[in-house]
Amino acid sequence: MFYDSRPDEYGLVLYHSKKMCRKQGIRNKVGIKMESLTKNKQNGHTIGQMVAKCFASVTMEEYKELTEGYFNVAYEVSLSDQEKVILKVAPLAETRIMTYEKNIMFSEVSAMKMAGKSGKIPVPEVIAFDDTCTVCKSPYFFMKKINGRSLNTIKDHIPPEQLAEIYKKVGKINRKINEIQCPRFGYPGQPAFQGKEWYPVFCRMLKAGVEDAGRGGVDLQIPVDLMWTRLEADRKIFNEVTEPRLVHWDCWDGNIFVEDGRVTGIIDWERSLWGDPLMEVGFRTYQDNTLFQKGYGINALTESEKRRALWYDIYLMILVSLECEYRKYETMDMYNWSVQILREQFRSLY
Repeated sequence: MFYDSRPDEYGLVLYHSKKMCRKQGIRNKVGIKMESLTKNKQNGHTIGQMVAKCFASVTMEEYKELTEGYFNVAYEVSLSDQEKVILKVAPLAETRIMTYEKNIMFSEVSAMKMAGKSGKIPVPEVIAFDDTCTVCKSPYFFMKKINGRSLNTIKDHIPPEQLAEIYKKVGKINRKINEIQCPRFGYPGQPAFQGKEWYPVFCRMLKAGVEDAGRGGVDLQIPVDLMWTRLEADRKIFNEVTEPRLVHWDCWDGNIFVEDGRVTGIIDWERSLWGDPLMEVGFRTYQDNTLFQKGYGINALTESEKRRALWYDIYLMILVSLECEYRKYETMDMYNWSVQILREQFRSLY
């Protein structure tokens, strides 16, 4: 099944089978509280101040932390007018994060607003975004709470036929996301990683991941010098990408909300970027994406598209391999898993 998956600690998606999960001891159980060095938790007093700044005529009644996320801390906040909203708070400025994670709350809010304008994509409405760092020391935003539950928490109880339709619907929605044209390629919140041509932008993104590995002393277990040589040899396949498109990049089961068999929302747009749609989850080359791609409207990728998707696997796994160092996990399971895929996909370049 296409979305038999678990998320990584910083929000990207790690797709592997339940058998691999059991083998490596990587848990994906509902109710497990995910802690992260990046979660900038707030007390009730500060959350009340946030509400007061962003809502003119209501106050906070109560709040509770939402624990399924992996990067930003999130809360469900009940207001005095009986409405419930979601609050997300970015990490503190001094928190060590990877290069591509800088200013990603800006990226998330921007992407949600872009998607919301289409009227065809189920995305939560952004109510307020405050990046002044006056109420708290980090940017934060409020968004409307959507109906339903994450597919990750309920998919084991959904009939296979209905689940297949949901995945096809996700592919259709993802296509609508990728139809949104963007001003340039790159990370929305980082002008230094933007440009008019995709190949040099992707090279800078990939280089930043390798440099983050160097700073963290992480062994990628692939010949990096040879990687650059092969990337340059493949320049022409990246030149086929001429229009920057909105890419969600994190559309895994935990970010898909479902109610009564309907997809009610796509959340967690913080990893979104302006790039090649083949970076999306549904085009990963180490898993079966048949249902997604059927809904997306693609029967098969061309050879050059397959190779670009392979490069995006390599980029993703480089980032995933850094988790244990940048998040200080108790085990090296995530690193071992990701570098295994990284080595395998790199060999596929030959």
